[in-house]
Amino acid sequence: MVRLWLASALCLIVLTGWRLPAPPEPPPKIAGRAWAATAKPGSVADVIVTLPGYPDLSPARTLRTKEAKTRFVFETLHAHAERTQARLRADLSARGLKFSALWITNQIVVWGADRPTLRWLATHTDVIRVDLDEKTRGIERTTGYPRARAQRLSPHVPSTIEWGVQRVNAPQVWALGFTGQGIVVANLDTGVRWDHDALKPQYRGWNGVTVTHDYNWFDAAPDPGLPSPVPVDLNGHGTHTTGTAVGDDGMGNRIGVAPGAKWIACRNMAGPWGIGSVARYIACFQFALAPTDVNGNAPNPALSADITSNSWACDPNYGEIGCDVPTALVTATQALRDAGIMVIASAGNSGPTCGSVSLAPATLDQAFTIGATNSSDFIAGFSSRGPSALTGRVKPDVVAPGVGVRSALAGAPNSYGFLSGTSMAAPHVAGVVALLWSAIPSLRGEVEATEMLLRQTARPLTSSQTCAGVPGSAWPNNTYGYGMVDALAAVRAAMGVLTKTAPALVEVNQTFTVVISTSNPTPVTLTNVVISTTLPATLTLIAHDPPGALSGDTLSWSVPSLAPSATLTFSIVVSASQAGAIPHQTHIWFTGLTSPLLADATTIVVERRLIFPLAYRSS
Repeated sequence: MVRLWLASALCLIVLTGWRLPAPPEPPPKIAGRAWAATAKPGSVADVIVTLPGYPDLSPARTLRTKEAKTRFVFETLHAHAERTQARLRADLSARGLKFSALWITNQIVVWGADRPTLRWLATHTDVIRVDLDEKTRGIERTTGYPRARAQRLSPHVPSTIEWGVQRVNAPQVWALGFTGQGIVVANLDTGVRWDHDALKPQYRGWNGVTVTHDYNWFDAAPDPGLPSPVPVDLNGHGTHTTGTAVGDDGMGNRIGVAPGAKWIACRNMAGPWGIGSVARYIACFQFALAPTDVNGNAPNPALSADITSNSWACDPNYGEIGCDVPTALVTATQALRDAGIMVIASAGNSGPTCGSVSLAPATLDQAFTIGATNSSDFIAGFSSRGPSALTGRVKPDVVAPGVGVRSALAGAPNSYGFLSGTSMAAPHVAGVVALLWSAIPSLRGEVEATEMLLRQTARPLTSSQTCAGVPGSAWPNNTYGYGMVDALAAVRAAMGVLTKTAPALVEVNQTFTVVISTSNPTPVTLTNVVISTTLPATLTLIAHDPPGALSGDTLSWSVPSLAPSATLTFSIVVSASQAGAIPHQTHIWFTGLTSPLLADATTIVVERRLIFPLAYRSS
């Protein structure tokens, strides 16, 4: 009888097409990979929760100073996140869940979420999407990875300046008195050995006697265990890249391009293998915009970085949110750009194939992308070629030394070694920007203008390789971009593009002349050139040559084009109605330059000149 019943049941199953129930689909808002990561009983996953809305940051682009840009962006983003995230944060806390707010992208990272938590998040009205924060290696493999180690490539004399530093013409800028002073470079990498002989003097947290890591270091990749309150580097990669940007031990190891700059750091890749994730990358971008104490509290945009050096890649093959949809990282990098913070990124080590600039942030328009060359200025075989797999535009932007680069190693305070990779090229350019901004303070925070100068003053390099229809003989091309970055040429160009001279001292109501000069030191013709100068209320305009257009207190001239090596000169004749300091400010725009360059001069106006005779007493 039992056998007959089983046979009947089996026939019923076959006849009716009965199947085992399918596993439940992920609820709306929950990404399939996040759902799959919590499939096993008791399994948990770190997830990124996106909340609604994002504020308009474009007003920051018209602000005059780096400080104003950064403050506006921070206050706007932070206020928006506080408002839109408040209820979800409270609910997460009430459930005893650990989380971290990414106000820079209006997201929240929830640590150790299980299936019930995902179901609950899916019902929360403030949640737009929940995705997995995949952990994967951020450093691309090439010579010396995954651990930084010394390579005996050639004899080395420590008393000389490293060849890469010389190749970008940094020493010539030092000779002008500019070493990066006043500029802060944030190294977003595997961490830094802060007490290395070549790095300790440049660490912003070290005052020569005591050290303060708050606002100078943040550990966004604590794997395993709790975040380190002290800068550490279990891989060595971040120590090496920091050294190339700013390192100098004062005893002959002149490894850095901008030894007068200061550095801060955020670890976004954990452990000896450099394991990163989108949450870690974004957290470090956030720290660069508004550093916090070592516990991640009390962000302060007044202590922001000027430049971020990024020698890592976010690989979509691992399904990282923000990388399988690469434009997601645009949110954070555009926020930094609007805040006046330059994002410099290594091109990647997937060459020589065309289109191998395929990983964020190198693919993004918001990042200034750097390829690698050897000591003969030949492109490294591993250096990724353009165009950008995301935008189709020419990449890299420029190239810098990246083969056999000697810099600091994390093994000991006096350890040095050679590494190769576009990771080594990117910090050369971070140092060049620090030199440029220390020499031309009005450029600091003007990211687009800076990128334009670096591209147009780079030394053109060509190849036989054609990528995406762009021959290697073209300028720019997808092998070298615009060419080898040149710190001296960029500084000279910035000084030469716009100058303004005025007498240092005049009397009230005395007529005097202010001369404005603009030149084009670049190899391309500048088009749609507009020069404008603001007339303080105490000045009376008497004449201007050639005639300009006067609108309110602004006098401007428009020129269709300015050829390479050409110079234009304008003069205004004015008088001052009262004593005091008269600032003369002039701006120049041209096609491709959305943020103007600025020239300043100051005249002191006195009531009348007093000449005192010198009295001599004979003995």
